[in-house]
Amino acid sequence: MNRRKELLINALKNGNEDIKRLAAEALEKIETWENIDFLIKTIESGETLEKIRAVYALGTLRGRRVLEIVAGAARDPSEDVRAAAVRVLGNSLDPRTIPHLVEAFKDKSSVVRRVAVESIGNFRDPRLINPLMHMLKDPDAGVVERAIDAIGKIGDKRTEAAMMHFAAKGNDRMKALAIKALGEMDY
Repeated sequence: MNRRKELLINALKNGNEDIKRLAAEALEKIETWENIDFLIKTIESGETLEKIRAVYALGTLRGRRVLEIVAGAARDPSEDVRAAAVRVLGNSLDPRTIPHLVEAFKDKSSVVRRVAVESIGNFRDPRLINPLMHMLKDPDAGVVERAIDAIGKIGDKRTEAAMMHFAAKGNDRMKALAIKALGEMDY
């Protein structure tokens, strides 16, 4: 057993609950790294539910290799696997995931597009306004609602006309989100 794992196992015996919890989380990540080849194989050839579990397990890890594996899962034939992968990419808040998330805006599944738009909103990056504005034309109301919300989080005045349109003519959810976005804008 390596020294790092040994130290973490000993930390599990500590009287401080926070230290125990953190040690357990660290050990879990180490075990996930130790099982990465199995997780990759599962994502490549497992059943849908197994693939989803593997994608979420990788979501606890960071790094280029993990990003590549999860980005590959975002192209899986299963809508559920793609949605899980897009959610994991977005939750990482790693700027390297942005191109993969924007690519998911083109997915045929409205579920995947919803997750991608919602995830991209967490970055609050004004450079993402153009792709988000494009999503305001999506045929799925849920995608549009999430795009309005994401745009509102960014608070960019360039979106004022679009937000005014949805505040006046959108469904109740769109109106509420657009009104909130108008209040968050730069002046």
